[in-house]
This record gives sequence, structure tokens and C-alpha cells, in this order.
Amino acid sequence: MKKVLFVNAKSGRARRGRELTNLLAEARQQPDLEVHFIEKGESLPWLVKNYLRHEVKIFGVAGGDGTVNAVASCLVNTGIPLVVVPFGTLNHFARDLGVPANPAEALGLFDEPAADEIKIDVGEVNGYYFLNNSSIGIYPRLVKQRENYEARLGKWFAYLLAGWNILRRPNLWHVKLEVNGQKQDLKVGLLFFSNNRMNMTPLRAGHRARLDDQIFDVYLVKAGTLFELFRVAASFLRNKLDQSPLVVQTEVCEATVYTSRRHLRVAFDGETRNMSSPLEFKIHPAALTVRVTPEKVEKNSQPSDEDKDETPTGQTRVS
Repeated sequence: MKKVLFVNAKSGRARRGRELTNLLAEARQQPDLEVHFIEKGESLPWLVKNYLRHEVKIFGVAGGDGTVNAVASCLVNTGIPLVVVPFGTLNHFARDLGVPANPAEALGLFDEPAADEIKIDVGEVNGYYFLNNSSIGIYPRLVKQRENYEARLGKWFAYLLAGWNILRRPNLWHVKLEVNGQKQDLKVGLLFFSNNRMNMTPLRAGHRARLDDQIFDVYLVKAGTLFELFRVAASFLRNKLDQSPLVVQTEVCEATVYTSRRHLRVAFDGETRNMSSPLEFKIHPAALTVRVTPEKVEKNSQPSDEDKDETPTGQTRVS
């Protein structure tokens, strides 16, 4: 079986030389595994398609969520399995998949006896896939400003400065949210689509217990001033976000977002891109095949305490 591992040598953990050395040493122990370092300017979609023409049967990617997204997007609805090796700064997708946090151990998922395959849902907005989430409003502005500062300040200082700039001048966006043919006029500071249900308790914020429930978890944050943002943060820290009049949560399987701007910046899986309005969000059930540990498969077969009360598919409680 032909296997390929893409490695982003500029991702968070790759900068620690020892972790990269350990990863490569473990990769050399894998039979028939080719390691491809992603070079600046290379097109990952082109690379994946080229390897597919050479009958590669399984792909792996060691990098952050953006790198994982670029490879996974090419494998949607192909049935070809993906091995995710957590090698970025945050690794949200790898965490929710339940793959080993140690990159060298995660490489063991290339071995069939040590791994199982599951199919998970994939979100889409205007033709672009996302594994974790997509949003408009405050967060895309934060990511864009962080990118502007990162080369000079480093990632975390860039985040702090960008965050301060955004918090000083938050604003509300006028949008129309259409679900099942019904439109609602809204003013939001952040409109956030999570691929599957997301835990929003303080200690486990952002965690997803399952990736195959075929639903978007949607959060509308109506905060448009610094004071209102602090009110939202206080509600979150007290685990009372569901009681905040500034936050509305709903569940949908598809939605259309209209904005007054012809073009707007949209975030997905930690990256941003300018897109044209309207934004068409839809979920693709069981569209991506991934390798996970047998323990994850067993856990997914049981109902989770983190799962929220189900809302009938496509219905919304926005107000």
C-alpha cells in the first residue's frame, strides 16, 4: 500500500527541532511511507491530486488545522483515509478526533491493526470545506490582523495586539439569516458555524464529542461594544452563556447568510478568505474517512454526556 505523509515544517511543533526529528525517525519505521515536506508556494491540492494519480491509498498530514484542511478537502467523498498527526499550535481537529497527542504515536494510525476508520461530517461555505468551524465578524478580523503582525511579533504577541485592536472597535454587522426559506434580519458581532455540536462550558470550550451528527452548531453574538463583549465573557466564565441575551444558539443543517457587503472576509479552520455574499452553508454527512484509535470508535458508539438536547434537523430558534 502506498502511503504519503505531508509535513508542514513551519507549523508550531515543527519549530521545536527535537519533535520534528522524532517524527521523522518514527516515519522511517513505517513501511512504504513517503514523507513530503511542504515547500513555500507549493499547492497542496495539486500535490494531493498528483499522488492520487499515482494510486496512493492513504494520506497523512503533520501540521496545524489549516494544513490538515488543505489535504482533507481533496479527499472529501473519495473514501481514501486520512491520518492526522497533531503538529500545529492548537490542533483542534486532532483533539476532537481523539488521535494520540504525541506525533510519533499518531503515526501508528497508518498501521491497520492499530487503527480503525470512521466517516465524519464536513462543512462547506461557498465551495470551501471546513472541518472545525467557519465564521464572519470579529474572528475573521482578528485572524487577518494577527497575520499582519505575526512576522514581526510572533504568533501569540500578534494575537494579543490584534485582540486589543478588535476589542477597542467591535461593531455589529447587519445580516439576513435564511433557514428553510424563512429569513430573519439580525445584527451580530460574530456569526459562528461549528461543524457538529460544540461544548461551551469554560473548561471544555470548543470540544466536540462527535463529528458525525450531521448538524451545524450556530452561535450568534450580538455584542457590538466593548462593554457588551465583557458581558458575554462574564456569562461564559460563569457557565451561563445560554442565559445571556447577547448570545443565541441554534442548530441547522444548512443556511444562507446575506450581508449588505458584496464581499466579506470569512474564517474557516483558522484561515481567512474573501467571499461574495450570500454565504451558503451546508453540511456533508460522512464525507471524510479518517483513521482513529479503536477506543475512539467505541466511545462514538455510546451516547455522550456532552451532547446537547437535539433540535429537529433544519429548525432554528434564532430571535
